[in-house]
Amino acid sequence: MKQVIDKINEADLVLVGLGEELDILTGLKNDPEYQKKLEKIKKSWLIPYIEKVEIEKRTEEKKAFYSQLADCLKGKNYFIVSVCMDSKIHEAGLDERRIVEPCGGYGKMQCREKCSDELYDVPEKILHQIRDWQMLSCSERQLKDLEEIEEPICPHCGRPLVFNNVKASNYVEEGYLTQWSAYKKWLQGTVNKRVCLLEIGVGMNYPTVIRWPFEKIAFYNQKAELFRVHSRLYHLTEEIQGKGHGICQKPEEFMNKLMKRK
Repeated sequence: MKQVIDKINEADLVLVGLGEELDILTGLKNDPEYQKKLEKIKKSWLIPYIEKVEIEKRTEEKKAFYSQLADCLKGKNYFIVSVCMDSKIHEAGLDERRIVEPCGGYGKMQCREKCSDELYDVPEKILHQIRDWQMLSCSERQLKDLEEIEEPICPHCGRPLVFNNVKASNYVEEGYLTQWSAYKKWLQGTVNKRVCLLEIGVGMNYPTVIRWPFEKIAFYNQKAELFRVHSRLYHLTEEIQGKGHGICQKPEEFMNKLMKRK
């Protein structure tokens, strides 16, 4: 851990990649109580709204990790690329101008058919009824009221609205492109600079977003060093052996140990 701390301190720039192991949505798939709730839902379009409410409820789940990350990056020239869709990164006081989330999230809605690039607010009425349903132990009566709600539709074409994230079959990418441009511009400044690459919890769901680009930077920039942290997929490719380190740890475990040595 001392080596990681030293490299962060010595670096001119720190590039952080955050992956699926940190996303609350990943944990929901393995949560039996949550899965039991879903079994009661007959209208599949309601499920993403239930996901959003579940994410909101778990306010403390990733709080410590992101607070520690913010502390670790204090005073550094950094940028964070995250494929997490739970938006918990925005609750730790990190600089919003230095974060990009190319997979989107649950903050805005879009037309399912992408008839326009317009984004819409999430209907609060649906979220409110889901919260009521959960507070009443997912009662059958409340569920009936919930399923009587009409699905939100696009004001332009009348087709359903869906959440603005990569799960949408016609994903409206405009929601993150401004920040992506800022990220690309920041990357231009990494040439021939000491760059510390922290890749934390990144799997193989979206390798073109973080995993492969980080390897490329480590390969071409002689002053770059990559730390790949994952509970399983921590191995480095042969091309960057000697330019990086694979750390077999869960994100929270890694960050806790890192902060103890800081």
